[in-house]
Parts: sequence; C-alpha cells; structure tokens
Amino acid sequence: MSDYILVVDDHFSVRLFIQKALEQSGYNVKAVSSGAECMQLAISHNRPSLILLDQRMPTMTGLQVLSQLVQDEKARHIPVIMISAESDLEEAASSFGVQTVLSKPLELWVLLKTVESVFKAG
Repeated sequence: MSDYILVVDDHFSVRLFIQKALEQSGYNVKAVSSGAECMQLAISHNRPSLILLDQRMPTMTGLQVLSQLVQDEKARHIPVIMISAESDLEEAASSFGVQTVLSKPLELWVLLKTVESVFKAG
C-alpha cells in the first residue's frame, strides 16, 4: 500500500474541502469523483492506505464499491471511512468492515480525529 488517502465523492466542493483539510494536516491525498475510479486505484499496485467514501453517488453507490472491494484479496484490507447524509447506513457499512460512518455535513475536527485514529489503530 501507498501512503495516501483516497477521497471519493461526486461533489467537487466536498472533495476539495476534504482534500484541502487533509493536506493542511500533512496527509498525501488523491481525490476522485466515482466508484469506478476508486476501484481502479484500490486494486492497483499503488493502493491507498485509507479510503474516505461517499455513499450517495451516481452509477455506483458507496455500498456497491464496498461490495467490490471486499472481493479483492488486497483491496479488502484497506480501511474505509464512509461519509453520508443517510442516517441508516452504519449497519450495512459495518457488515463490509467499514471503520466508521461520518455524517454530512462534515465537521472538520471530527473528520481529522477519525482519520488520525484509523492510522493509529492500523
């Protein structure tokens, strides 16, 4: 695995907000707009060390991405933090091994604390 965080969200402003916040905290970040782009990077040689994954995206939802990630021998070990405005997502997400689910709108300090705790646990 590489040492970058992959941000996956179809809304440009959300991607940019998360990416800039993480970069200002010293993290290397890549940001993509779709589940398909996420899968390409997650199964590549240069896999991310953490994925921040939005649930509600066109074409492929976050849960659909998760169902594909767990099928790949190497990608299934990448920690994932889901980000969603949906309140009933935690049970489904945890069945795929998601670390935690953060609610939108995101509070910056919660995001940074959660990312830090995932890296400390890893």
